Amino acid sequence: MREVVVTGLGIVSPIGVGVDDCWAALEGGVSGVRVVPELAAAGHPIPIAGEVVNFEPKQYVKPRKALKVMSRETQLGFSAAELAWEQAALEGAGIAPERLGVLCGSNMFCPELPELAAAFNACRDGDGAFDENMWGPASMAEMFPLWLLKYLPNMVPAHIGIAHDLRGPSNSVVAGDTSGLLAVIESADIIARGAADVMLAGGVSSMLGMMDMMWHAGARLSRRIDEPARASRPFDANRDGTVGAEGAAILVLETREHAAARGVTALATLHGHGRTCEPSADAHQPTGRAIAAAISAALQSSQLSPSDVGVVVAQGTSTQLEDRIEAAAITETLGETPVTALKSYLGNAGAGAGAIELALAIVAARKGVVPATLNYDTPDPACPVNVSAKPRSLAAPTMVAINHRITGQAVALAASVD
Repeated sequence: MREVVVTGLGIVSPIGVGVDDCWAALEGGVSGVRVVPELAAAGHPIPIAGEVVNFEPKQYVKPRKALKVMSRETQLGFSAAELAWEQAALEGAGIAPERLGVLCGSNMFCPELPELAAAFNACRDGDGAFDENMWGPASMAEMFPLWLLKYLPNMVPAHIGIAHDLRGPSNSVVAGDTSGLLAVIESADIIARGAADVMLAGGVSSMLGMMDMMWHAGARLSRRIDEPARASRPFDANRDGTVGAEGAAILVLETREHAAARGVTALATLHGHGRTCEPSADAHQPTGRAIAAAISAALQSSQLSPSDVGVVVAQGTSTQLEDRIEAAAITETLGETPVTALKSYLGNAGAGAGAIELALAIVAARKGVVPATLNYDTPDPACPVNVSAKPRSLAAPTMVAINHRITGQAVALAASVD
């Protein structure tokens, strides 16, 4: 199999837009979790999240008229792709369109409630109650004709592909929190087997819409609303839930030989991976067996031992169960390897999280740093992993990135910086 490298990183996140801004936040220990004005104004009980700010999609989206049929997620993902495209010097590179592809992980997109208000009101009966039987004949006239196209999860790779005439492999992955890392792995496999020369790969999600927040508010979200920056606290004994977030990251992948021929720098090398699942009668009570199996598979397929790994880029959702089972899996497979949990800065961007965290870990590793885990104040005896509230020097250039979800899926990817 051919060696696959990363030649471009595009990051749009709560701690910054672009590599430089994100690194400044990591280096300074700055959280991107804050009160979201729209949620607060709507009276949402949990108005905090990792929100992307100081972001203007018109800077990146072309043609601009495409914004009318782009959801927030598509705007974020497209913009991340533009940043990665630029860093990888792909414009005018002379690569055949049939050899260029795109693959993105995403959640199911929830619509903005105001877009449905007129259609909903058109379906009220004489007593003012919603009548579902009226939806077909009454609602369509009140909706934007292309409304559905804004909220299909494959719209992110579709818009990226159209803008850059990418005629190679194109797909989307919808697998919850594992989606972004799965998209990177599948794209690396496409490159390695010679089905494309360059792939744009990553993930995107926005968990800040009112429907998203209502969906999650009853179960997993932190109630630490008076201290937004301290709400996400992976592996800390006093964690009380995850924090919703949004963001996107796109990585440009190609073979080392192809990158060298183009004269571009290889930022990182992708190695082996593991993709596993833990079926259970109770899908919301995984034990972590799948996480351990994914890590072991990534090490084995990379021909790495635990001592070769300089940092574990943990999922670290900041929930009691998920952190506990992940910590057990890391301890079992990687021992005392240093761990960083970047959701402490970002919140949980769902399908976008894995790609964002991998991209940030590559940036930090190229600086020789294991980023601090914010808010790690009180170690949890049930999470015996090597986490630090302060940045540390990276002892080895190899990382293992992990994502998993409460329904049992798990993924791990080994990578190293050049």
